Amino acid sequence: MIDILLIEDDRVLGGALAQRLRLEGFGVRWAESCAQAMEALRSRRPGFVVSDIRLPDGSGEDLYRRAMPYLGDTPILFVTAFADIGQAVRLVRAGADDYLTKPYDVDALVARVRSLAQDPSDHEASAGTEAAFGLSPATVGLERDLQRLAPRDLAVLLRGETGVGKEVAARHIHALSPRAAQPFVAVNCGAIARELMESQFFGHERGAFTGASSAHAGYFEEVGEGTLFLDEIGELDARLQTALLRVLQDGGFRRLGGRSELRFKGRLVAATNADLQARIAQREFREDLYFRLAVVELTIPPLRQRRDEIAPLANRFLREASERNGMAGLSMDEAALAALLLHPWPGNVRELRNRIERAAALVEGERVTASDLFPEERLDAAAPVTLADAREQAELDQIEHALALSGGRVSEAARRLGISRTTLWKRRRKQTDGEDASPTGDPS
Repeated sequence: MIDILLIEDDRVLGGALAQRLRLEGFGVRWAESCAQAMEALRSRRPGFVVSDIRLPDGSGEDLYRRAMPYLGDTPILFVTAFADIGQAVRLVRAGADDYLTKPYDVDALVARVRSLAQDPSDHEASAGTEAAFGLSPATVGLERDLQRLAPRDLAVLLRGETGVGKEVAARHIHALSPRAAQPFVAVNCGAIARELMESQFFGHERGAFTGASSAHAGYFEEVGEGTLFLDEIGELDARLQTALLRVLQDGGFRRLGGRSELRFKGRLVAATNADLQARIAQREFREDLYFRLAVVELTIPPLRQRRDEIAPLANRFLREASERNGMAGLSMDEAALAALLLHPWPGNVRELRNRIERAAALVEGERVTASDLFPEERLDAAAPVTLADAREQAELDQIEHALALSGGRVSEAARRLGISRTTLWKRRRKQTDGEDASPTGDPS
């Protein structure tokens, strides 16, 4: 299912649009501010972003700068009123995919989403199991520990900031283990609705609750003898913490509404970016569950402490992205590599991959530049000198759109825009460098 992040502070409009997108078969997460949007982006990368350009705690430009580390090549479409078209045009020039002006055709928006949206899980599946560790002194020991742990059937807790590669480490353990031919099931504990958690983990029988029209195998059953990776374990609901502890202690569980005792036969690897000791002290996480999960505990350092790994990882991600996009042979110029080495990487390896993927998808030519990797910086560099140009281009876009809707009839287009025929003609002529747009050609 394609996951759409809808960012809209108007509750009526946002609710209606979220409902329509869900009816179209999309998964929808709805944020009403920049802060909520960033929280959603850090949780997981969406397949499409639709964002209002005016939000209670920031503008579209504010959001775009902050969101870039988490977008990758995820399309982002801004929605704006006519008065803010200049900002929307600047955003598109900086790398956003498109903008719509209010009021807009929802059918056209749905069609646009269908044509551009992508399932971010496809990127995770295609990322492979090649470890992103051991390429610098900071992770040589980590790589050695992962190899030693792989054949030993112990629970492992991976700690580290968001985006450092905890799932990559978990997949590496699985790939080197005797369970490699069995399923690897990754679960983001922070992304599951509380009311669905038990069903998702334990499964359910048909008729177990309203809406359970068929039987469903949960994660404990789905993983078989493979590896169950529980990401963001610190976000697990308290009730499910107790249930998980029971499964780990005796291995048995039942589907909701079921009578048969099933066995959990998989290996558990968990990960968190939270301070579990602090949560234990605050009674937000069970200490006995922590000891069950952290038989072995490994910390993955942030990318800013692994700068020797930036260049090889960037080249690998670029090769993978260019091959996936049918553009084999893409390379980075020296300025792009220098910009990568200077960047502080708040989003760690995930941000590096995301920036490379987006650059590979949007680059013009065969060389990725620094501005391809950091398009949000174009906003700061261009805004003071291109504001007038942006507004003129936006105005021309509106004029051309009105003419298209009016079948080329200038009078009708002018009526739609609320200006006179003469004004429309003069503005169009000015912006098209003297092109003959005489109103005498108006068929009406």
